[in-house]
Amino acid sequence: MKHMFQLQQSYVFAKKWVVMALWIFKAQLKLFHEESTPPVFDEEVDALLDFFNYTKGETFTKSIERFVNHIQAADTICFIGIGTSGTLGEFAARYFSNIGYFSWSISDPYYPPLISHNSNHLLIVLSENGETREVIDQIRVYQSKNTKVLTITNKPGSTIDKIADDSIYYFVKDVVLPQTYNISSQVPVLYIIERLTRELQRSKKKVLPLRTSTRNYDV
Repeated sequence: MKHMFQLQQSYVFAKKWVVMALWIFKAQLKLFHEESTPPVFDEEVDALLDFFNYTKGETFTKSIERFVNHIQAADTICFIGIGTSGTLGEFAARYFSNIGYFSWSISDPYYPPLISHNSNHLLIVLSENGETREVIDQIRVYQSKNTKVLTITNKPGSTIDKIADDSIYYFVKDVVLPQTYNISSQVPVLYIIERLTRELQRSKKKVLPLRTSTRNYDV
């Protein structure tokens, strides 16, 4: 009898814990859903339309012109970013190289700078929030070697924005999942990279160097 009573008590206790755990799980699941739900499609389209309207204005156009002048004055260009920004940096470096501006990309924030104090080097930082500590540390290393620093960021007034020599902003809504995964739209960054490339190509200050190839092309 006593054994049966103990089993009954254990069952009641376990049932309470299961109910409580289930309630906590549902609450956490609801919170995750609320925090990680991206904006509905129409909202995203509206945000991108706002950005493209902004690109027609004088403020954005002047920023592009300043960046073009900085890029034209540089001998070498390095893009740096982490995560998605690192991938965009690779895209930008290839795009710039395609039109004759020697560029490379670094996605490892601990990679040693391949420059000297006397080099006319330009660092372009891609950072959505402008607060990535490893990138900030790398910027300071480049600045110690007299490197000019530009940034393309979503956050005016961020640390990276403040320490950079010049910035372009794109002002899109943050969409951040739990554990800080950022899935904010990167369409504006792609546009800025392509816009810079088009403006550089139009300026014709540098000519795309001729390259030889071992490929056989049909004439």
